[in-house]
Amino acid sequence: MDPSKLLVSFSLALYSQWFYHKPTRCLFDAGECVATALGKRVFGIRRVFLSHGHEDHISGLANLVNVRNLAAGSSDKPLHVYYPFGDPWIEALLEYIKAKQSGLLRYALYAEPIRPGDQILLDDLKRPTRVTAFETAHVPGRLCLGFEIEQEKTLLDLHIGHRMRVPVPVFFYSGDGYQAFHSPYGRVELAIHEATFLQRDVGTSARHIAQRHSTVETAIQWATREDVKCLILCHISDRYSKEELLEAARAAIHESKFRGEAYAAIRDAIIPIAYKENS
Repeated sequence: MDPSKLLVSFSLALYSQWFYHKPTRCLFDAGECVATALGKRVFGIRRVFLSHGHEDHISGLANLVNVRNLAAGSSDKPLHVYYPFGDPWIEALLEYIKAKQSGLLRYALYAEPIRPGDQILLDDLKRPTRVTAFETAHVPGRLCLGFEIEQEKTLLDLHIGHRMRVPVPVFFYSGDGYQAFHSPYGRVELAIHEATFLQRDVGTSARHIAQRHSTVETAIQWATREDVKCLILCHISDRYSKEELLEAARAAIHESKFRGEAYAAIRDAIIPIAYKENS
């Protein structure tokens, strides 16, 4: 799998995070500079899924709404924003956008709070596709969400010898949260999981923060348990150089015996984590 054919992204812990999934025209989180980076692609976005209200995940939303309205391009397609029910920071941002854009938007903007288990049908795609929200652990006392895309595909059932249409998990996004569980429909094809710290730093000066995040090692252990086909580590702290991050990831892959492909999303690049038994 070549993730660059499916995604446009930026990911750096504390600064900004967002992933645009090209096949479904869905944006997952909307951190700083998302509209600047996507350019004309903003007109293709149909749905925005926000994991929680921290600035590095939502600060680009207001500009995205504005650029989609004023830049040269098709501005008649509605935009749907989905966010965790009761998130006060996102609701405050939406109030600002509503006041700022009152009477000015040339397209319909919808904002809908959702809860774990809610499913959003992507009815503008050729094959039946849905996004399911699930709860993650991140902000104490606040609902935080991750999202999974399930697409109906025709597969051969080896037990009965017939082809059947079944939901297949094609995309998983953990947001900023850990304790994430994907759907029971088999191996997820592409999983983006946050991995803010290395395990060695849990219990040091970053302890109060590390308790709310996955590490590179625990994210790879999760992917091994779930037998993920392709894993992308994201939300990585800039305290680490690319070299030490990749070295730690390779060691964790060797330790856990992860059999899928692995990548690291570092700023606007998605970098392969090459591993060989003799390395």
